[in-house]
Amino acid sequence: METFTTDLNIAQTIIIRVLISFLLGIFIGLERGISHKTVGFRTLALVCVGSTGFTLVSIYGFEQVDTSRVAAQIVTGVGFLGAGAILHRGHVTKGLTTAAALWVAASIGVACGTGMFVLAFVITLMALILLWVLKPVRRRLDRIVEKDDEVKKIRKTN
Repeated sequence: METFTTDLNIAQTIIIRVLISFLLGIFIGLERGISHKTVGFRTLALVCVGSTGFTLVSIYGFEQVDTSRVAAQIVTGVGFLGAGAILHRGHVTKGLTTAAALWVAASIGVACGTGMFVLAFVITLMALILLWVLKPVRRRLDRIVEKDDEVKKIRKTN
């Protein structure tokens, strides 16, 4: 039988998990917002918190059910959102990083919802390294590829 103290402990657990998810979602979204992408910190924080919410409902809201089924549906639902963020015109595809950021935010939310904070922090750290720290490396590689393409064009005309 549940007691008032048990309810308070569960409420504290839920609040902590949602707050951590909210903060980590904002961290991931800040880079997207700073980069002027259509999906920014509000959207990514919402995906993160929403995933945490669904995970918590599956853990505390239902008895004697397979709670992992909700996590599987979160992956599918966020994949659908990510598909909407991807634009393809001719030979140019945009939005893949943003779509991946949505997916990562959902995984952080599920990790927070299950109380796996170390995993959530590690995923957030890796995402921030990829989005912020390695951005100059990507730009440098893009310049190298552009120069290589120019050299190939010059060789073809000669």
